Amino acid sequence: MSLTTQEIREHYRTQRVKYTIMRVSNCTEGSRAGMKFIPNAYQDKVTGEIKDSMDWYNMRFSPFRDKTKINMGDSRNYTFATNECRTIYWTLNVFKPAVYDIKFKDVEKGEGPAISRRNTVGYTFGVDIDREHGNDIHNPETKAAVEAMAQFFSDRFREHAPNSVYVAYSGGGIYVMVHHEVFAPYFNQYKDSEEWEGRLIALLDSFDAVIGDIRDEFFKLHPEHVGKTKPDQLNGSQRVFKTLYSVHKSLDYAVIPLDPKNVYIDFKKATVPLKDDILDLGDKWYTDYDEDNTFMEYLKPYIEVAYKKQEKVMRFNNMPNIIEKSAVPITDIDKWAPCMRNLYNMPSCGEGRTRALAIFSSFLGQIGLDEETARGLFQELATRWGAEQSNIFESYFGIMKVPSCESLTSNDNRGFPKGVSIKSLCVCKPDERCSRVPSPRYYTDNKANVKRLLAPSPAKSETDKPKTEKAKAPTKRLSKKGQALRSRLIAEAEQDGSRVIINPVKPKQVEQYDSIVTSVEGMAEFLNSEEEVTNKVEQNSKNDSEAVFKAQRLKANRDSFKATEHTELKGAMLDFKNALI
Repeated sequence: MSLTTQEIREHYRTQRVKYTIMRVSNCTEGSRAGMKFIPNAYQDKVTGEIKDSMDWYNMRFSPFRDKTKINMGDSRNYTFATNECRTIYWTLNVFKPAVYDIKFKDVEKGEGPAISRRNTVGYTFGVDIDREHGNDIHNPETKAAVEAMAQFFSDRFREHAPNSVYVAYSGGGIYVMVHHEVFAPYFNQYKDSEEWEGRLIALLDSFDAVIGDIRDEFFKLHPEHVGKTKPDQLNGSQRVFKTLYSVHKSLDYAVIPLDPKNVYIDFKKATVPLKDDILDLGDKWYTDYDEDNTFMEYLKPYIEVAYKKQEKVMRFNNMPNIIEKSAVPITDIDKWAPCMRNLYNMPSCGEGRTRALAIFSSFLGQIGLDEETARGLFQELATRWGAEQSNIFESYFGIMKVPSCESLTSNDNRGFPKGVSIKSLCVCKPDERCSRVPSPRYYTDNKANVKRLLAPSPAKSETDKPKTEKAKAPTKRLSKKGQALRSRLIAEAEQDGSRVIINPVKPKQVEQYDSIVTSVEGMAEFLNSEEEVTNKVEQNSKNDSEAVFKAQRLKANRDSFKATEHTELKGAMLDFKNALI
């Protein structure tokens, strides 16, 4: 990046640049919302790393700001946003004016997408055609592939609405867009109905289905371009593209208009500062549309299929929604469960990618990531896979619990969301820790796993109690499971060379024991070492006659603990804490 902050500000202050962005943002019934990309915006409190920011809200970041959407059709909002960003985005959605009065700091997690859908009064169908991963847009073959695909999409769309298609160089690829007024009949029919959200999602899903079909047709006719370019299926509840004339995130190019009938990228013309002939093109860009067109007729079969699918998803989303998430965001991918780590690193995914993305979204929602960070990871993965993304992230991030390991690796091949198995993706490569946790969330968040282990178990009826519990035991003595657990804790306490604890534990020591419990892996490694356990027994036998019984129990319980299932360990934890208190 060679452009200075001052040069970028001067670019956005150019009257013709500002006028065009605001003109396309303002529509008859509303306006487009904005999003800012700010490089080196803040320091991560956990890692200390300097990070970029993708900010949806007006004014500079502050714990006191109301978090209102950026109105790209408002001069004051435009100025505030472009004062601090390098790259400015606008939504494909056109929103009601009332949405800009909503204080999103008071909105519950997961409600944002639904609010966006309810306030959407128009939508521009957009296709983001990009280079494939590992390719450079400056490579002649890659550039030719991107241009060819964009031309193919433009031609297909113009068959149904010849004057409603607009094309732009995005700085790294090409945008192909269909004017939002083409879909006005659909909005007029459904936007005030009770089924509006489902109908909007069905429309967006139909857009993505069309993209998939045209993509497949293109590659069938032009196999030479496979692996060089791809279209993103990303029409969603709040999808954003860079605005016309926005500066690219890393390159010194701006988004500029292209000819829909002759798609060609000229890097020199896109370089900031822009020449007058490029600004002239902006004056006419996104001005005309076809009132009489066949686009909705073309979409009709896609919408019907999408709406039937959406009815199932909406029923699922209406189920009770109570999930927990990590108190501290777990951003270190190396700490993630192997299945989620392997899923994120998959270069491609065929059948089952929709459910995989939904599960990945639910996982991100439970490990404490903020929505912007999680959305970035989701979009990176979905884009790499070339997957449909409409409403997936919004439906499952912060809303659905990540499924259990048992469900993820089952042979249940029912349709999602009833069936959640990702066994066929071969991402489950369990390590030793996997055998001790019930789901990817508890693998990743050790504190949550400890809390789970210490949580009270459901009360058992008399008929549910195993007959073995009738064995005699001294008053105040721990149950067999509790004895085994205490021995395990004693073993852990001795790892640093401390003497074994043989006195009864008092209530005040519960917290100390809880802190020991957090080193679950350490306990397991210790107990799996027969030599160390034997040494402890011999040492304790010599030092303290009363410790002989304790040490022998420690040795006896080693093998039984190795075979202990999580359900048993949970009961042992409860027995132990109850006995202490």
